[in-house]
Amino acid sequence: MSVVSSLDPARCAHWSAACAFSPFASAEYRAWIARESSSADAEREALRAALTAVPHPAGITFVVADDTHDRAVRATLSSLAAQVCLQFDVLLSCSPARQAAMSGVLALVPQSLKVRVIVATEDDVTVPALQQLALTHAGGEHVGLLSAGDQLAPTAVAALRMTLARWPETDIVYADEDWIAADGTRCRPRFKPGWDPEAQLGFDLLEGLCLFRRAEVLHSGGLRPEFGPAARYELGCRIGLPLPAWRVRHIPAVLCHRRIPLAPDSAATARAIEAYAAAARRAAQQVASMQSGTPVEVAPSVLAPVVNWVRRPLPQPAPRVSILVPTRDRADLLANCLNSLLRHTDYPDLEVVVLDNDSTEPQTHALFAQLRQDPRVRILKTPGAFNFSRINNLGARAATGAVLLFLNNDTEILDANWLKEMVAQAMRPDIGCVGAKLLYADGTVQHAGVILQPDRLAMHVSRTDDAMAPGADGRLAGARGYLAVTGACLAIRREVFQLLGGFDEKHLAIAFNDVDLCLKATDAGYRNVCTPFATLLHLESVSRGHDHANEEKQQRAARELGHITAKWPDRFAEDRFHNPNVRLDWYTGTQLAAYEARWQLAR
Repeated sequence: MSVVSSLDPARCAHWSAACAFSPFASAEYRAWIARESSSADAEREALRAALTAVPHPAGITFVVADDTHDRAVRATLSSLAAQVCLQFDVLLSCSPARQAAMSGVLALVPQSLKVRVIVATEDDVTVPALQQLALTHAGGEHVGLLSAGDQLAPTAVAALRMTLARWPETDIVYADEDWIAADGTRCRPRFKPGWDPEAQLGFDLLEGLCLFRRAEVLHSGGLRPEFGPAARYELGCRIGLPLPAWRVRHIPAVLCHRRIPLAPDSAATARAIEAYAAAARRAAQQVASMQSGTPVEVAPSVLAPVVNWVRRPLPQPAPRVSILVPTRDRADLLANCLNSLLRHTDYPDLEVVVLDNDSTEPQTHALFAQLRQDPRVRILKTPGAFNFSRINNLGARAATGAVLLFLNNDTEILDANWLKEMVAQAMRPDIGCVGAKLLYADGTVQHAGVILQPDRLAMHVSRTDDAMAPGADGRLAGARGYLAVTGACLAIRREVFQLLGGFDEKHLAIAFNDVDLCLKATDAGYRNVCTPFATLLHLESVSRGHDHANEEKQQRAARELGHITAKWPDRFAEDRFHNPNVRLDWYTGTQLAAYEARWQLAR
């Protein structure tokens, strides 16, 4: 019996995702490759020189399982033979019926590559079973599972070795990847973030080139056959999710070129993709449930079925939520915000605290009188010059909820379950701040997380993207981790907010107070997440105006920008959730950026 069918469900699913998630046109990516290639020779020489200073390199074993495609296996082995650094072992596993074929493949591979062949005891064996067989024979401290047909960049092993030498406590290392078309050209790059458990649960970060510490793999039981085509994904979740971020390193370089599956648009491919997606949902459900200690439901994302929507349960009874809404007049905005909030939010226990900052217009006070008739609403006076941080701190002290949700008055509810989704995330013990997907009136994205950049910018990811598209690398299709989320709609447990000291009303009265709060949360050991499964409309800055409206606002904005970047210079210099190969441009969207000496910076 054949080892496997010609269609690998995992490969088909990842190729399908690459087609949906990669925002880069073929011509743009080819130009980027040409720019990067111009420094390739110098990079290889630098790596060779640097490797001479690595004293006792950790052992690396690559496992390649035969998938019955001789050319694919040969391509992978040839790429290993072409490595700048040849300090690694290779195990090739196959069925008895394929042993002679593998001998023929090895005869065509350069003899500089030493390969040990591991033969199964029977022919009826799957690729995950062959990989597991080889894992039991591996001798390296770290092991990498390579899919037949995938090719490593010549500097891949050297970059891995440099990373392990610099951070010897590392348990997992992974890198960026792209795909090889039938004509040999490279396309569909996946530029990954630094380690993010939310992204891993949503859609596999560790596929492609990834090293695991062998002891962790064996101790955990290795690949589990009951997860079928998603066995490797389940292994990555099971090992990676419990680890602290500093034990998982990402190399922001395209070090793996993946083979596009045969017949990528066939009905058989569609069935293979669904088989992988179903198995991955089972894996994510089991691992997430074990991690949280409570049953977790996993469903396909509405924007990309291969992405997992991890639907976390609310505690029972559901905690009270205090929704804090600052306002100064603009009764039309506030009425629209609270009408949608109170009428369309499906949540059992909430209070709304309207933070009135010296409203004077008669229509506003008439609205207040109307709102007071709802027992869920209170009006709290917060007089004085507008100071967003101070106003919200006053509201937080007056609130009665276990969860605080800061909400701008220029927002509108679009989904009845939005608050359940945000509170379920906020109640996780390791989570600090929770953000939502916010849309402009035209249906494009205003906010789906905040990325910090070296030129002192706090950028909203996916800004102006189509809200119904999955976004670059699927960012809009599933929950993701970020250093910061916007305070226009931000949920946090009261106890965490108090621990962090609330918003900085002295130095950050208007801007960057949300970023500062989020960074304080990360310093305290919490993670911040943004969920696209809570979606609101946001008419950005309608009520207070923009910072460039007049000279006074410009000066205040400059002071606050100077304070936040001076306080957190390391976070603006390196945001691990942002891949430095990609440039976020305020006006022209996502673009590719040159990134030199990639091997020096694992993240």
